[in-house]
Amino acid sequence: MNDLLSRSFFQDYDLAFFFDAFKILDLLHDIALSVAKNECCIVNTFEQNIAPGIRHVCLTNSDSSEENASKFLGKLGHLRTLRLPNLRNGPTSESFIETCLKRFQHLRMLDLSGSTLEVLPRWIGNLKHLRFLDISNCPNIKKLPNSICKLQNLQTLFLDGCDQIEELPKDMRYMISLRFLLLATKQRDLHGHGLQHFKSLRFLAIYGCENLEYLFDGIQKLTSLHTLWIVDCKKLVSLPHGLKYVAALQSLVIGVCEKLDLSTAQGLKEKEDYNEDYLVDTGFSLQSLYIADLPKLKALPQWLLRGSANTLKNLTITGCENLTTLAEWHNLTSLEKLEIKCCPKLSTLPKTMKRLTIED
Repeated sequence: MNDLLSRSFFQDYDLAFFFDAFKILDLLHDIALSVAKNECCIVNTFEQNIAPGIRHVCLTNSDSSEENASKFLGKLGHLRTLRLPNLRNGPTSESFIETCLKRFQHLRMLDLSGSTLEVLPRWIGNLKHLRFLDISNCPNIKKLPNSICKLQNLQTLFLDGCDQIEELPKDMRYMISLRFLLLATKQRDLHGHGLQHFKSLRFLAIYGCENLEYLFDGIQKLTSLHTLWIVDCKKLVSLPHGLKYVAALQSLVIGVCEKLDLSTAQGLKEKEDYNEDYLVDTGFSLQSLYIADLPKLKALPQWLLRGSANTLKNLTITGCENLTTLAEWHNLTSLEKLEIKCCPKLSTLPKTMKRLTIED
């Protein structure tokens, strides 16, 4: 990616928290289409003729009957990618989805996002080669089959927007290859699912969990975690004490959590930490910290910045109406972007602010 960017193959490059957005040159676009035309296809109508060797299909027709859709899919061979996004008026019954899963047992990528799907078939546990599963924004799903935990090669799982899921599967600890996980649930806590055993997990987003009060113990065991989002969890009370020991963590986003008190980690006050020097050596070294809409935040706790003095590049604090003081910043030598807004009670900045060099 960096090599192609340096050679000007990409235009309007934008680095986001999770996805990178860019445009490619027209010539590269034409070459890509030419190379992919015999393997990739976007289907707008089920009357469309496609090459027999197609391996990657995206169905955008949401008005056809299941019968027409089934006939069309019956013509396809060994698919590796099947995308059925935003099929709100089309074929989304459990029986239709199960038929697809049984026919295309070698799928690497399955996208069922934004549909009216109510039940994910148990048969999904047989897709042994599946790497990517997106069932985000499916508000009618209330439960996931425990068979999903058999997907030991699954690397990406998107459940965000499925805010009616009553409980996550108990055996998620067996999904040992997960790297990217976005989840939503109606649970009060995330204990008992083995989330702390995801040794390969790099990105974790907990989003829109309206009943969530606590996360889970053992978060410090996520030794590969470099990005953590906790957003729109209005009843969340505190963060796990072990969070400050996630050594690989580089990007932390916390927002729209009305009851969250960052001065408390699972009931353990910062002043009760055993050894400050120990925390400096073992704690995370953030590069990006984003805090937004935390009405209970009165002071930015030391543990958020301790250990990140030489690494923090981006710091944003916004919409914290009761924030009055910031922790003393000790030589934030790598800070490139500082944004503080909509914090009406914050009247002074740290004394060490004078050590910052701000350049255009």
